[in-house]
Amino acid sequence: MGVATERDLRDYFRMGLADAQRGVAELVEAGELTPVQVDGWDQVAYLAPNAQRPRAVKANALLSPFDNLIWFRERAERLFNIRIRLEIYTPAHKRTHGYYVLPFLQGETITARVDLKADRKAGVLRVLSAHREPAADAQTSAVPAVELRLMARWLGLAGVAVATSGDLAPSLALALADEIASD
Repeated sequence: MGVATERDLRDYFRMGLADAQRGVAELVEAGELTPVQVDGWDQVAYLAPNAQRPRAVKANALLSPFDNLIWFRERAERLFNIRIRLEIYTPAHKRTHGYYVLPFLQGETITARVDLKADRKAGVLRVLSAHREPAADAQTSAVPAVELRLMARWLGLAGVAVATSGDLAPSLALALADEIASD
């Protein structure tokens, strides 16, 4: 988890309040956790004393709504400054980003959200909607395009088809077309 509040740790390990507080206190006493202050967080956070911060995170990934990086929504909001909600149970006309939306992690930032559906009959991964996040940059079309193509191959699908819904959809469709042209 890197740096985490007591509440983050409690959620991650599915512990009760008393057990988590006691566990954190014991780990601090034993020198296995160090209390730290994180800019913008209103709670004390904890860090393993031997933890090293990487110079840069270069990961690119489509995150399942159930990925433990974003599962605890309060932590996800603190880390990425965006509100992530699972809209499966939201009536279609009230959804913001789609039915089964995967946030896109680009480096240390969530830059986009895509609503995906594997259309096995047609042999394509359908991007039902694609939305840009405020932290998006010029690469926020090209980088997810690569990951979407990888996901389609992993699922045994021939390609990716992008619908027109969402502010990222046009540039994502172009990036996918450019990638096909360069193959």
